[in-house]
Amino acid sequence: MDYKALVGSHLKLRHLVLVLAIAENGSLVRAAEELYLTQPALSRALREAESAVGASLFDRTRHGMVPTAAGAACLEHARAVVGQVETLRRRIGELSDPHTGSVGIGVHVTGANLLVPRAVARLVEERPLIEVRIREAPPATLIHELDGGDLDLLVGRVTDHPSTARLRLVPLYRESYRIVAAAGHPALQLQDAQLADLAAYPWAIPVAGTPLRDALDKAFASAGLDSPARQVECGTPAPTRTLVVEAGFLAVLPESMAAADPALRMHPLRLGGMAQDVGYMVTPDRPLTATAQLLTEHLRAEAALIDSGLAGEDA
Repeated sequence: MDYKALVGSHLKLRHLVLVLAIAENGSLVRAAEELYLTQPALSRALREAESAVGASLFDRTRHGMVPTAAGAACLEHARAVVGQVETLRRRIGELSDPHTGSVGIGVHVTGANLLVPRAVARLVEERPLIEVRIREAPPATLIHELDGGDLDLLVGRVTDHPSTARLRLVPLYRESYRIVAAAGHPALQLQDAQLADLAAYPWAIPVAGTPLRDALDKAFASAGLDSPARQVECGTPAPTRTLVVEAGFLAVLPESMAAADPALRMHPLRLGGMAQDVGYMVTPDRPLTATAQLLTEHLRAEAALIDSGLAGEDA
């Protein structure tokens, strides 16, 4: 590494923070408001950043500030650098007072109902002064926030997929996804029902581009079927459950979630390829804080208990 060149660089951490703020807000005006800067001061700082990297970072369009190719590359590294600095700040704080600390957890469907709440309850019981933030959002949003240091780890499906290629995946147990319906749904009364029989009902389906959606699309295609004509794309458990319980939709949810909810029933039809590993995901080159590391230990303990209560996986 050329430390001499880095020492002489005019690119500062504040430049990276400013570039991130501009990209996230889409305009200099809103970014300046968020950062409590005047717009001329922010414009001047942006010019300094562009001079330091030797390229224009944003195009000014009528739709706002749009990153150039160089800007997109800068943003990718800026998120990583700022995330590292934020983690360093919290690690130093924990060294001065090991009883305090904070952890940000991203959850998506699997893990949101049992694994994370139970592990967090153990964590808070052991360290009452720890601050915990649980964030539920679509996978792409959570990965973005993990990259930027807003989250320490993600909990959910840990399937090899292009969206998670740059993360370190730590599987803890394997769980089946089951077709679920509300108690009394007519689909539950069908004898020897096949997927073609269920396709006529409305479905709440996973977000496109996720491993679960890919598996469901493959199940329909293998049965010679198109996706259900009546469908709602839904990426979080709460609205999916409401669609199932109150509006008669079918959906695929983790077995543990379905078993724990008295308003849900698992359809006897099992779809092949719908069992997936559950665990946590982290950025491989950013060390965990002591608080986050402690959380992973509780995740492992709770995962073992959940695994012992599952019926088994699908092919």
